Amino acid sequence: MRSALVHRANEKVQNRFQLCCLTSSSARRMARSSVGMHITINEALEAISVQAAPMIAQPLPADEVKAAEIDSAFILDSAI
Repeated sequence: MRSALVHRANEKVQNRFQLCCLTSSSARRMARSSVGMHITINEALEAISVQAAPMIAQPLPADEVKAAEIDSAFILDSAI
């Protein structure tokens, strides 16, 4: 069942990485304590798949990419 949801959502968000990020952030915002996370993830994928227009990946501005590289170097430091 979830694979069908992923394929339908993938028609709207072509980039798989962005689909994963969008799904996880949507699921976190939609989360309720009385409902299991697996159900919330399915609901997030359904919400993405019913969007009217496809979501096209926009490249990050160069200054944000450089900032991300600096942050990732800090996180991956072996001394931590």
